[in-house]
Amino acid sequence: MSGVLPTAPQLLCAFQGRRFQDRELLRSAHALAELHERRAQVRDAALIAEIDCRRGELVDDINDWIVAEIPVNRAGASLHTESLGAVVDRMARSWVDANQAIDLDGARSDSTHKHWYHLAELVDGYTDLVTDVIGGRRRLPEQ
Repeated sequence: MSGVLPTAPQLLCAFQGRRFQDRELLRSAHALAELHERRAQVRDAALIAEIDCRRGELVDDINDWIVAEIPVNRAGASLHTESLGAVVDRMARSWVDANQAIDLDGARSDSTHKHWYHLAELVDGYTDLVTDVIGGRRRLPEQ
């Protein structure tokens, strides 16, 4: 079962556009990163709403995939506060923000460091979450 959920490095590769075509969840993760990149460039409220709607659909797709692939373990498993799709969406946004900070402020700026540190925290949280879900210690909310 541990091979079912992608690792954090696999997600980061998918955000970047590398090695994501063979797995549905990684394709959705890549699409989320592309949407966050596009959203950061758009100023039109209607287009932003359209992008956010598509992001919501991709989050739902990830959550539906999880329900189909991961058996629910209710016995003693604590409930996580957000869905895996929402976690992946936050990671995609953080990845985009961190890369944009490099472009805007340079690799050595405090802002860039802050963004990459935040992404690292999300990566650690995702890794812990996946480990706990696979180990039956945590369950994801039903959608």
